[in-house]
Amino acid sequence: MRPAGGGRALVMAASILAVLAAAFAVVIFLSFAVFGGPTTRLSRVAVREGRLPVTVTVFGRSVDTVSARVSFYLPNGELAGMVERSWAGWEIRVDSILVSTGSGWLVFPFRAYTDETAANRGVDLIRHYDRDGIPVLYDAPTLDGNERTALSRLFALVKTERWMPPFLGTLLRRTVTIRSFESGLEYHLYVSKDGALSLTAN
Repeated sequence: MRPAGGGRALVMAASILAVLAAAFAVVIFLSFAVFGGPTTRLSRVAVREGRLPVTVTVFGRSVDTVSARVSFYLPNGELAGMVERSWAGWEIRVDSILVSTGSGWLVFPFRAYTDETAANRGVDLIRHYDRDGIPVLYDAPTLDGNERTALSRLFALVKTERWMPPFLGTLLRRTVTIRSFESGLEYHLYVSKDGALSLTAN
């Protein structure tokens, strides 16, 4: 007779596998809708190389903590949202998902944490620039209906993949770290032609 604890472990493992399989199926479906369907390319809002509408400001370090703010901006430069807090640790890390449009990059920061914080316990960033399923970082007033639909579908895929193990995902992930900084100075998230991310002084 199998021990009760072993039975519970098997049920839990099966449940986790079922959830991962369902999430993977959703990702495949959304990937087809975004990349395989008749969606409009988002090259007009993609960044080929340059600053993104996201900044990190570090206010300082104490003995064992670091305080910082991550800000998000609209295409016109207006502030869309921010998150500000103190973490245990010395380095601020920001995880992002990148999507190539062929002519540039769309970058979606989704988590902030430190060198002493487990990544899965980081701060959710997406909710600070998600407006009714549209990432306002790229919601330019010149977008037409087809482009907005494509952007919404892509964002749905990004939001699904951020919770998945990287080996099950279909999109590129990058982490940028800020170690040395000038206190109070705003650093812009910057993407290069090959998709490398960095933080540059404003």
